Amino acid sequence: MENMRAPRAKFERIYIISPLKVAIILLTSLHCFFLLISFLTSFWIETQSGNYGPLFRCEKHFNYVNSSMNTKCYLRGFIYDIHLFKIPLIVLLIIISFSFSIISILLSSLSFIKQSTSIRNQYWLYTIFLLLFIFLIDCFILVFIPLSSHYQIYEFRWGYGVHCGGTLFIFASLISSILTHNTDDIEYIEEIEK
Repeated sequence: MENMRAPRAKFERIYIISPLKVAIILLTSLHCFFLLISFLTSFWIETQSGNYGPLFRCEKHFNYVNSSMNTKCYLRGFIYDIHLFKIPLIVLLIIISFSFSIISILLSSLSFIKQSTSIRNQYWLYTIFLLLFIFLIDCFILVFIPLSSHYQIYEFRWGYGVHCGGTLFIFASLISSILTHNTDDIEYIEEIEK
């Protein structure tokens, strides 16, 4: 008589990365890219005397010999900005925001490769706190620039708009990371053992 055994089911646990979590890393990367573009331009605010940005300023000078308008660019950005250790405050805040964005990308990527659920959730919580801090820094920059230029007539230029776009990206990334904090993407695949 043959030994008849019923087939046994074997379950395999597979961890799947959510597409929303990958989108969060993509949005944070876009934020870094937008910060870099806006940091390297002088077209944040335009006044009658020139264009101003966090790092560069381009001032218009009238040449009386040729009766023409010349533009000269300098390395110092917003001339009315508060100086903190001889570095303009906006430059310092943009560098901090960029650095924290890179760290949050690394932390969220580390949360993908860790095996323990508690460690993954802990890394993801650190990512949420960093994204919140980055968002607050970017909002402060967007509010501080108009307040520091209130005594002159100015217009916002495309560099300010690019920074606004980067702030929207980091806000979307923050909201998405909060919504996906406690979700663990685990799937069980059933395989019949012969």
